[in-house]
Amino acid sequence: MRILLIAPNLCTDPYPVYPLGMSVIAGALTEAGHEVLQFDALVHGPENLPRTIRAFRPEAVGFSIRNLDTVNSRSAEKGFLKNAFRMIQVCREETDAPVFLGGPGYSLLPETILRLSGADRGIAGEGEHAVLELIRELEQGKTDGPKLRFGRPGPQSAAHYPDDLLAYYHRETHLLPIQTKRGCPFRCAYCTYPALEGGRVRERGNDAVLDQLSELAANWPDTMFYFVDATFNDPEKEYLSLLERMHERRIHVPFAAFLTPLNLSAADVARMRECGMIAAELGIDAATDETLRGLDKSFTFAEAERSARLLLESGIAVTANVMFGGPGETMETVRRGIAHLRALEPVHTLVFSGIRLFPGTPLCETARREGKIPEGWDGIRELYYFADGLDPELLHETLLDGFRGSRFCIYPPDAKNNELRMLHKLGYARLRSFGKGADA
Repeated sequence: MRILLIAPNLCTDPYPVYPLGMSVIAGALTEAGHEVLQFDALVHGPENLPRTIRAFRPEAVGFSIRNLDTVNSRSAEKGFLKNAFRMIQVCREETDAPVFLGGPGYSLLPETILRLSGADRGIAGEGEHAVLELIRELEQGKTDGPKLRFGRPGPQSAAHYPDDLLAYYHRETHLLPIQTKRGCPFRCAYCTYPALEGGRVRERGNDAVLDQLSELAANWPDTMFYFVDATFNDPEKEYLSLLERMHERRIHVPFAAFLTPLNLSAADVARMRECGMIAAELGIDAATDETLRGLDKSFTFAEAERSARLLLESGIAVTANVMFGGPGETMETVRRGIAHLRALEPVHTLVFSGIRLFPGTPLCETARREGKIPEGWDGIRELYYFADGLDPELLHETLLDGFRGSRFCIYPPDAKNNELRMLHKLGYARLRSFGKGADA
């Protein structure tokens, strides 16, 4: 069957991000013998979709919706779904092929987005097995299958990275994503990962990951790879088996990953650095012990600071995202949090005001109990949590004043997007002189 997969995202905040979910589904479908074409709106341009449909003549069209918005309350960029809906309409005008939806953004609000989009079918959650079921039904001409199906955890497919997408993202960011496992055992109050991937860590298969990593690294030099696992250094330390296998196979490539500060040891950091880690996104998320507890974090700010120092001392650059305004936040914790983050420099911290609410998260239920959810809210319109008694405008001005002049604490979080895009366009790994004094 000829299947056109579309990534409708046009957002480049903070920089263009490879549509990994689309390529994973492409991998599953290709492995099953289908002819798959991947269309990325950023790479190919939405205006070229009609021409692509006419040339390829798809028998089914799938959309991968990754994000609903920037989760930045101060951002002027809104309405990510509008472009997806416009492209769905183009498909309706150009072909009678059924249209189905998937992706993490879609999976947060599957019934609502399916209804608003006018698509035929939807897959919420993990898509590899569910999309094969759907395509089998379409091949057999069945029309009575479920309009919305929920994917279940199963074998994880390797992404199929087409050359045109690789060339674009290598040129624009020198950054490529790879997933080594799924699932997150933590229950942070604001986070959607447990709902999307489940709470049990499931490895994809170390050799399968490393075979693909080796091939990509050989073909695309100066690339930094990003292990996009919800938490790379999982509490059961499954990630150490991947690093050990990297060491045994002498695979040494520049990579970054998302890390939790919880129980991060000097030995673990040394092993990551030995295998090529040059950057880490440290999941701090709040700047005081009170607000960390409010987000159901399982570490203190002192522990986060210790982990950041371990990484920095090993020559690994550290970035963090920190949200002000969550449960337990007061103007006193705001001022103290600003001081904590300034003292944490040279960690590069993106600072957010308010926390985006998503249905199904513990924080959304807290907001509902506190009367912060307006009647009729469908989850698509951006809604941000601010603790009782906290004036969002006063918080905004306080954060502006507190981080004014800082090279490392960035508020609003999109304030230095141009510089970040240029950094990746030049090649972060190359600029870090990977392999030749990267620890300097």
